[in-house]
Amino acid sequence: MDQFVNRLEELNRLQTLYESDTTELAIIYGRRQIGKSELVRQSIIDRDDAVYYQAVQGTATTQLRRFVETAATTYPAITDIKTEWEPLLRYLTDRDAIIVIDEFPYLIESNEGLPSIIQHLWDTAVDESQATLVLTGSAIGMIHTHVLDGGAPLYGRVSQTPNGRLELTQLPFRSIHEFVPSYDPEARVLTYGVFGGTPRYLSPLDPSQSLGENITRLLCDPNGSLHDEPEAVLQMELTEVHTYFSVLESMASGNRSRNEIAQGAGIESTNTSYYFDRLETLEIIEKHHPALADPARSKRTRYRIQDPVFRFYFRYLYGREGQYELYGENVYEDRIKPELPDFVSETFESLCQQAVPALYPDYQLTQVPSQWWHKGREIDVVAPTDESTLIVGEAKFTNTPLGYDVLSGLEDDIAHIDWPPSGNGDPTYEFALFSRSGFKRSVVEAADKRDTLRLFDLSEIVSVLENKIEE
Repeated sequence: MDQFVNRLEELNRLQTLYESDTTELAIIYGRRQIGKSELVRQSIIDRDDAVYYQAVQGTATTQLRRFVETAATTYPAITDIKTEWEPLLRYLTDRDAIIVIDEFPYLIESNEGLPSIIQHLWDTAVDESQATLVLTGSAIGMIHTHVLDGGAPLYGRVSQTPNGRLELTQLPFRSIHEFVPSYDPEARVLTYGVFGGTPRYLSPLDPSQSLGENITRLLCDPNGSLHDEPEAVLQMELTEVHTYFSVLESMASGNRSRNEIAQGAGIESTNTSYYFDRLETLEIIEKHHPALADPARSKRTRYRIQDPVFRFYFRYLYGREGQYELYGENVYEDRIKPELPDFVSETFESLCQQAVPALYPDYQLTQVPSQWWHKGREIDVVAPTDESTLIVGEAKFTNTPLGYDVLSGLEDDIAHIDWPPSGNGDPTYEFALFSRSGFKRSVVEAADKRDTLRLFDLSEIVSVLENKIEE
């Protein structure tokens, strides 16, 4: 299976830099295993003017020696250049080379002055060059400190076009079909809900096996390639890992507010800022706010684990080594499958939110659709428009058809939403119900009678997200 999927936009952006008539500096960053290395390798695969250096942890002397050895395969005469970063990089930029330094933070660890050296080179010696320097990094905090934040040595040197700064995120849902082409729409949603959009986690999937077999083989089996992946990533990035593990386990169990998470983790809520900030920097967790709220002022912040594999690990695997021995290969059928709809429901809600713009093309949305909550009330999908209409919806990933009680609850909850339309006056509502398992007759009959109520089944949502709806 080709691991390089759905990065054509990023590839095109890099190719634009490579073909530029001026010197370009690009930064590609994102959490570990998101596909940065594969992207840059693919971008130079057919070029004879590129140097790709994979940095590793080591001394400054070792790093320089390895860099020269790598560069010499394309530019042999570089071995005659003084073995220091500025003359080496100057030699390559004078030859309009494409220079890719993968995991740049490892070089900074061994030589903190390297960003300033590159800054000096870019400010004084590259005016006539058409070279491109591409730096990648998984240590996101370090990338910000040395490259992206104001006051950083390389701040302002990164190419100012959108092509110069690429933050890689998880692949979108539509990419799943390329990894498991034989799966039906429901199985693809379930797959995305467990494995997410990280290429490293999707590539080992065997499309000839069922989802349960893949989960058992890759995640549940102690020898599975992804079984210990979250723990390994955290061990690599953090100290005091056991506290972080407790925080993530608490979140995976369903706690969402800071106080709930702290209580579940057995730590004081006043001591959580350090742990939360670090996990956010590593893009392990993310905070979100209710739809329509001002994030700068809202106190109703919730937190969630960004990657489903991490969420799966801390819900089903962490601290439960004996379960596989107890259940064996039946652990999926007996322990996980009964809970899988609930586990994937958060992903399904997110997919429904993403589908709203395509499902309601006649409306201009003023915010990205998201969830709303207030004082024990929740609405899965809320999308304000530039008119007086608010699109509201509920998404149910259950094994039974969606009933009229869901519609009634939604109608009750909207009375508590504080949303004055831009033209003042009272808002109007478009109601959307999303269901994995269809709808009860009472809901279908209600939709037949009301122009403002629409029903969407799972296959329609998937088709929209995979761009298969005919115009």
